Parts: sequence; structure tokens; C-alpha cells
Amino acid sequence: MKRTFSRREILFVALASAVGLIVLPCLNAFVPPESALHVSTFSLSLYGKYLTYAVLALGVNLLWGYTGLLCLGQALFFSLGGYCLGMYMMMNISRLGQYHEAIPDFMVFLEFPARFPATGGLPPHWIPFKHFWFAAMMIILVPAGVAYIFGFLAFRSRIKGVYFSILSQALTYAACLMFFRNDFTFGGNNGLTDFKFLLGTPALEAVDIRDPKTFATKLKDGSDGVSKFLWSQLAATNQAKVTELLGAGKAAEIPAVLVDDLNKTIATALIYDGPRFTGITLSPETTLLLASSPKDAATLKLNRLLLEDAFPQELAKKPFTGYIVNAPSTKRALYICSGVLLLLTYLFCRWLTSTRFGLIQRAVRDSENRVLFSGYATANFKLFVFVIAAIISSLGGALFVPQVGIINPSEMGVDKSIEAVIWVAVGGRGNLLGPILGAIGINSLKSYATHSFAEQWPYVLGGLFVFVTLFMPKGLVGLPDQLRGLAQKFAKKPAAEVPVTAIPETKLEPTGKE
Repeated sequence: MKRTFSRREILFVALASAVGLIVLPCLNAFVPPESALHVSTFSLSLYGKYLTYAVLALGVNLLWGYTGLLCLGQALFFSLGGYCLGMYMMMNISRLGQYHEAIPDFMVFLEFPARFPATGGLPPHWIPFKHFWFAAMMIILVPAGVAYIFGFLAFRSRIKGVYFSILSQALTYAACLMFFRNDFTFGGNNGLTDFKFLLGTPALEAVDIRDPKTFATKLKDGSDGVSKFLWSQLAATNQAKVTELLGAGKAAEIPAVLVDDLNKTIATALIYDGPRFTGITLSPETTLLLASSPKDAATLKLNRLLLEDAFPQELAKKPFTGYIVNAPSTKRALYICSGVLLLLTYLFCRWLTSTRFGLIQRAVRDSENRVLFSGYATANFKLFVFVIAAIISSLGGALFVPQVGIINPSEMGVDKSIEAVIWVAVGGRGNLLGPILGAIGINSLKSYATHSFAEQWPYVLGGLFVFVTLFMPKGLVGLPDQLRGLAQKFAKKPAAEVPVTAIPETKLEPTGKE
């Protein structure tokens, strides 16, 4: 079974994409803040969050609306994707935490260095997340693996209906309890937060010191104000170690000794001081950033530029220092990525449900026994859809985290999965547009309600679900057809009564034959 895109659908998708991916970012980037048409960075991030929720809703709809599997654990896969990217960003904080240590703050607070002395307090499974490619791979593999194991056991055991819903809910609840534990190494109740950089960091690495002998000599001699200041910031033990290595002619080992203290120095405060930088020519980029009065992550970037200007021969210039997560340009890019992900997810689901696989998928939803009697292994079909839906939800969660700025176990709570089901029900399950409308519409309403009547919001959400279930079974997307049917029903006039004409009696004449 193959259905092509209708002209109306193409027009709607193109219009929504143009407004969402072009108009709104332009209103944020090019329209001045005092204009009524300006879209603030906060609003754009809020819209981006709604788009990631819409991706989650499409994953729920693929399971529930098209396959008949009511999963109450999709928020778990959404959160797993968020944790994977969150771990990568936590590994790139570059000593900008409250403790200015090389590990995340919660690890310092929970005394992880004592638990993992060999790695300086970093749990072994965190180490590969220093690399973005590994985090991106885990965003797909971790939820897919969890979904495959759980789905394989559930579907092979012929678990379906309400029992599958309860088991998926139990899985989510168990995972939530695990992530709440401090010894589970994922931040416990507070989770992961305070992200600084994405896809790179300005931090100094040992390989960036390309002339360690000259650099260490300048620091030790204090030949200029910057060198003298940096040498004073080194620990006494490291000062002695550098002096020893210089005397022994082991300059190659000096970067490993210097880099840790130098990173701590440039992450603590702005190192620029007029007298200290006397005689040093600052680059245009450094001057421009210095004039903007940078804070937090931008200060680290500026300090790196200042070091490069102060030691142009000894330190390698780092052309790309990553993206500052809270910068308006980064927030704008993340919003666009969320919109592109939603569009690609919509097109993928549209394609999948239009193929022969989609026909069997709906057949499993409507009558699984008939599909079994036809010779199809329904367990394999359901397992495949379950894994695909988990990956879709995880991708949405990965883009959710940098825009919201936090990921904690509450995001994988049972109530979050139930909310996602309500989005699909209100929007209209079994339709690709419905979950998007439901997710964006309800979360927009929630943003307003939590400010105006926060305590009453759960009752409003529950009442909305009951109302839609009883009176709008096809959701918002089915409302036009439902209203049209009601209008036609009430527009019909009773047929005029037709007068009954009496039929004259006929008498049978005898034929004369016996």
C-alpha cells in the first residue's frame, strides 16, 4: 500500500517549515528587541522545547496510534537521550563549575575522587563522553538497546494490551528510582545542569603548548606581567616540578604539569589587567570580546584569546573553541535543529506508514490474531516499531537538554509519559499531524497555566483528556469532520409524508374451468 503526499499536505508542511525554520529565527536575529515583531531568545528556546516534545509525541503515536501499543515509558527513552548529551556537555565545562575542578561539581560534592582515585574522581563510563561522536552514538544505541531487550522479552511472551502498558510503566518507574540515587553517578535528584560549551571548548590542552621550554622559562623568570601572574597561580609543587624538569632538560614533560593549573586560572576570573598586559598587542577579536564585558563561559573564551596574544610563539592558536550554550546564536541554532528534526521525523513516519510495512502495522493494531493467522510474525513487527519509537524519542530528548539547561530523573517520571499520551489523544492518534498539534498546544497552555493557576493544572489536563476521550475520539484533527457530520445531521429536513392511495379491490371472475 503506497499513498503519495497530497497537495494540501505538501502546502501545509512547506508553510509550517518556512514560518518555523526561517521567519521565527530571523525575527530573533535581525529584528531589534524594542520592536513588537521581535522574538526573544527565551521565547525561541521555549518554542524549541515544544518542538522536541512534538518529536516525542510522534514516537508515542507511532506505537499507539499506528500499532496499538500503549507505552507508558516513552519519557524514559526521551530522558536517556538527554542524559547522553548532558554527559558530553558536563565533560566540557572546563573547570567553570563552582569548585573549578576538572570533574563536574556533583562528583566533587559526593566525594567521587575517593571512590575513583585512578581516574581523578571520574567514573570510568563517563570518560568516553569527552568525545561528541561517542555521545551521538550513545544517543541512538542506549535507548535502542533498552527498548530491544525489554521489547524482546515482552513481545516474545505475548504480553499486550493493558499488561504491556503496566510493564512499560514499571520499567520507567524503576529507571527513575535508579537515577535518583546519588551513587548511580548521574547527579541524583539534581541531575545534570550548568552546561557551558557544545562541540568544543577553549580550555588549554597539553598539545597546545608547542614550545614548552621557552614558555616555562618565561613563566619562571617572570619576564613580563602576564608571565609573572601565571607563575604565581601555579601550585608550589608544580613550580618546583617545572624548575626540576627545566634543569633536567625534560621540556616535553612540562605541558602535562602546567596545563591543569593554567586551566584553573583562566576559568576562575578574567586575567586581563591594563598594567599586566602593557606592551602586548591584542587581536581585533580579543578587543571586541573584551569590550562586551563577558561573563562565565565567554570569560574563559576571552582568557584563552588573551593567552594566545601574550604568547603568540609558545601557544598554538585554537581556531574553533566550540559554541557557548547560552549564547543567543547557539540557542537559535538549537531551535533550528529541533525544527529540522521534527520535519525529518514527520517525513520518516509519513513514509513508513505509507509502505506495506505500515499496512501490516495497522493490521496488527486492528486485529493481531488475523495477522498471525496470515503467517506474519507480529512480535518482530512490534519490536521493530518499539525500537524505532525509542530512537525518535531519544533524539528529541537530546535536543531538549541544551535548550532547557537541565536533565534530571523527573523528566523520566511516569507522569511525563502519561502527559505524552494525552498530547497524542488530544491532537488525534493515528494521524501524524495530531500529535504535533497536541504537544505544542497543550505545552503552550501549560506554560500559561503554571503561571496563572499552577495547582489546578493537573485537574485541567485530566479533564481535557476525559473530554476528548468521550466527545472527540479523533482529537483536534478529527474535529472538522466531526463538526461537519453534526451540521449535516441537523441540516437534514424530515421527508414529506407521501399520501397513501387506496388500492381498489379486484374481483376474480370464474374462468369456467374446473
